[in-house]
Amino acid sequence: MSLDKLQLPGFLYGSLFKKNLVIIKSCVQPDSLKKESKRINFLGGNKKKIVFIGNDGQNKFLGDDQMKFLNDLLNACNLTMADIAFVNFRESSGFSYPDISDQFHPDKILMFGVSAKELDLPFEIPFFQLQNFQNQQYIISPSLAEIQSNKELKKQLWACLQKIFNIQKQK
Repeated sequence: MSLDKLQLPGFLYGSLFKKNLVIIKSCVQPDSLKKESKRINFLGGNKKKIVFIGNDGQNKFLGDDQMKFLNDLLNACNLTMADIAFVNFRESSGFSYPDISDQFHPDKILMFGVSAKELDLPFEIPFFQLQNFQNQQYIISPSLAEIQSNKELKKQLWACLQKIFNIQKQK
């Protein structure tokens, strides 16, 4: 009988190769193949796991007018900058929704002037429609500057914010 065709029962391998047998519990990629999450600059404290993504090409985060408007929106929703993380997509471009999820672990993501496609999301939705995806709620809307200057867009945004933050309509 040739040793090339000898088959051992599985329970013997552990005792024969005590120091040489490696058990792999999960597939670990070599460092050269790992995709590193991009570190995203943000404004705020992210205490309530809410991410606002804006699209301002002229400022690091937002201009003064849009910042005041954002603070007014947050106040209306009983939130502060400490509760959210605000990211300027143009300032930190090159990230996608997995990067946002990895860094911020958000429950809610509100996108102003940024499309689902730009974040590599696998769906497209109309403005002001609530979309659930991977245990997160998404809302896409026009930019803060557009909303700020348009009364009808403000109404649509407010109706959407009431839904996502469970704000009771005042009578």
